[in-house]
Amino acid sequence: MSNRDAFVKNASLYHAILQRQSCLDQLTDGLSYYGVLSLLRENPCLRVLLDKPEEGQELGANFIAGVLKPSYSVLGSNRRAKEEMTVVKFREFLQCVENKELQDAFGDRTLTKDEEAFLKALSPGHILAFATGSSKVPAIGFHPTPKVTFIHDESKNFPIAHTCANELQLFVNTKLMADDDEFHYCFLVALMNGSLFSTI
Repeated sequence: MSNRDAFVKNASLYHAILQRQSCLDQLTDGLSYYGVLSLLRENPCLRVLLDKPEEGQELGANFIAGVLKPSYSVLGSNRRAKEEMTVVKFREFLQCVENKELQDAFGDRTLTKDEEAFLKALSPGHILAFATGSSKVPAIGFHPTPKVTFIHDESKNFPIAHTCANELQLFVNTKLMADDDEFHYCFLVALMNGSLFSTI
């Protein structure tokens, strides 16, 4: 018992470093060879690039809604209330996707076999991929910051993604405001048409 602190320290040292010493030496040699080790020592904040990515972490609806920040009109304007309602519909869509309840949300609408198959595989990560081209957040974050913008146009319904700008454009009009089913379906069709980016 008198040596327990030294024992814990040595055991921790062994398991954290000595047991993996050959791997750490190889990593150090590789980083030194390409001049990255000195760069990491000079800029400690870049060490986040060495973090092991978490595998199999599913992105949830709330997380996606937090990443895609709405760019609203001026507070108090006539457009602002409609944009806020559109964001509510968008978040409902995300929740339906996460909970696998989107097909129930369509009610009487008949879906094609392709649409039903796409629904089964659809996850909130697909929406992030649709908007940004990436199904997960990069280690150093997105640049530019992802955002949701609004276009007030009565003639268009399908969301548009600008992946270079990390921008998701949602149309605001009477038809989409009045009908959740139409909003969800237009979003589904847009995701299916952008399925090349939406594949995870």
